[in-house]
Amino acid sequence: MGCDVSATRFLAIVPARGGSKGVPRKNLRMVGGRSLLARAIGAVRESSAADAIVVSTDDIEIAAAARTAGAQVPFMRSADLASDTATTTDVVRHALAQWTQTTGAPPEWFVLAEPTNPFRRPTTVAAAVARARAGGVASVIAVCPLERKPQYIFAKTGGLLERYVKEPSEEFERRQDMVHLCRLSNVVWVVRTADFLVHGKLLLPPVGYVEVDAIEAINIDDPVDLDFADFLARRDGA
Repeated sequence: MGCDVSATRFLAIVPARGGSKGVPRKNLRMVGGRSLLARAIGAVRESSAADAIVVSTDDIEIAAAARTAGAQVPFMRSADLASDTATTTDVVRHALAQWTQTTGAPPEWFVLAEPTNPFRRPTTVAAAVARARAGGVASVIAVCPLERKPQYIFAKTGGLLERYVKEPSEEFERRQDMVHLCRLSNVVWVVRTADFLVHGKLLLPPVGYVEVDAIEAINIDDPVDLDFADFLARRDGA
């Protein structure tokens, strides 16, 4: 798909910088024989939910790999936007500006799919976009079950622990009593562009959601995560 899309309703953005402290060259690392980058692009492509997929990168090798996987790379990210201090919102804002400059119109929504979730399912991406299309939301996020009881979250202060939630509204004895609670999984974000440009946030109320399980919620932050994901991919043929 070329860059002359003048009325893109859903633009998928895959951020993939060349550097990474925890796992060097992380976005090109393999899980089950496919790179994290290729997995992210593939999930969005197979969902058929986005009108276009762009990869935001500062790296020539990643740009070439992205094109091979079926994404567009119509611009390169600057070094300051690929630093450890650059935020995701900075990167998204830049990608939207570049897309708008190239095509003449901003997308109505953007779909953020970071490569660090190797088990993202196309059906999840499609469900998130469908929720956005249904209306009544400014953003849609993927959530997974809460693994730990909220009353057991502590802050380390001066060598001691203090409850982070000072007065939890509920305390739970059993995990099955927490089924109404969830946490952000980072698998997919769908955000209305106009609201994002005003507020500069990805999480914008009213917030819709799609649910994912613990496997799909796996996020690659360090080498152990990568090894575990590769093991699961090979074991399950995923």
